[in-house]
Amino acid sequence: MTVEQNSAPDTAQIQLTPDESIVLFELLSRWCEDGKSPTPEATCFESTAEGAVLHGLLADLAKQLIAPSKADYDSLLNGARDRLKGNWDFPTLRG
Repeated sequence: MTVEQNSAPDTAQIQLTPDESIVLFELLSRWCEDGKSPTPEATCFESTAEGAVLHGLLADLAKQLIAPSKADYDSLLNGARDRLKGNWDFPTLRG
């Protein structure tokens, strides 16, 4: 491996389904913008960089998604949640 290959920054592209995109957008919107909704405890984060990444992800989703601006967004969101909820049967991220 050359020095250039070793020092090249890691990048990632993440592919989300339309349902996953809407559900993730809603979660991040609540955490970042809704002052009334619960958010992860500060102890959940090891660095403010993690918050910056989540805000950046929300901004990227907001630029790309059409669904949040639709009049039937709540219906679209609920449908997406219904279709995805069977993929995870645990109350927390740790299972």
